[in-house]
Amino acid sequence: MTNPAASAPATAADISGRRGDDYHVSQADRKAYAERGYISLPDVLTEEEVAAIEVVYDRFSSGQITGMGKDLCDMSGTYNDAFKDFALVNAMLPRKYLPALQGNVYERLSASISRQLLGQDMTLDYDQFLSKKPNRARAAFAMHQDMGYWPVGTPDTRTATCSLAVTGSMRDNGCICFVPGSQQTAKLLPHRPKGGGNNKDRTTSHTLEIDMPADAEVVHVEVPRGSISVHDEWVVHGSGGNGSDRWRKTYVIAYRSKATVAYERSIGFTHSHNDTISWRTALDLEADRQNG
Repeated sequence: MTNPAASAPATAADISGRRGDDYHVSQADRKAYAERGYISLPDVLTEEEVAAIEVVYDRFSSGQITGMGKDLCDMSGTYNDAFKDFALVNAMLPRKYLPALQGNVYERLSASISRQLLGQDMTLDYDQFLSKKPNRARAAFAMHQDMGYWPVGTPDTRTATCSLAVTGSMRDNGCICFVPGSQQTAKLLPHRPKGGGNNKDRTTSHTLEIDMPADAEVVHVEVPRGSISVHDEWVVHGSGGNGSDRWRKTYVIAYRSKATVAYERSIGFTHSHNDTISWRTALDLEADRQNG
């Protein structure tokens, strides 16, 4: 398969940026994505576009959208927590619960970005709203690799996860951080369910976590409102708690190949926390290996 990062031609002024109804990703950014496992792209949406999305977004972060089950949860807590006590409000698959979101400007632009990075067969896999309430130190997202959450056996693993800063994502309110180049081996590090043995089957919390090496290089990526970060499936990443008096609101859309998404759906995997798990993950395979 041709690597878009290596084959796409450079232009005279090859700078990433909005070009009308599309967004151009420069050759330098495509190369950085392949090398580091993540990039940030400035000014993907205008202020007017972000403001319109935020109105809809806030219906989820305030709990106005009902009937979501485990798809509305606290990623820093458990499924048993009351909504009023959430610190890291996670709304999975908002376009499913509010179809009016489908086809919005961010979906269109992020789809183009994913295809420039990884090829024309990339398609939307899932979406997610992640909201950190103000002054919530525990609203942290444990360091992990996305592949730890997903089934094995897919035709390929290519992924571009785009995270829009609906509000400015800064160090003090818990911006995303990465271990640059940690995706290069395309191997899963040891993960464990948050809560240890009390949550071995992940029935009380969906969250996975890893132990970071003391010498790991961790880079915090601040993203202004309307800009995005993009990361792949293997890079180690997470985020700290919110120590500010501001919300941190992030709109995530992940893209994978059409063949991979078709396979996921064929085994009943939709990224919903309400799914009945009937597939194997890389963590299951590692447990089998350790147990002989």
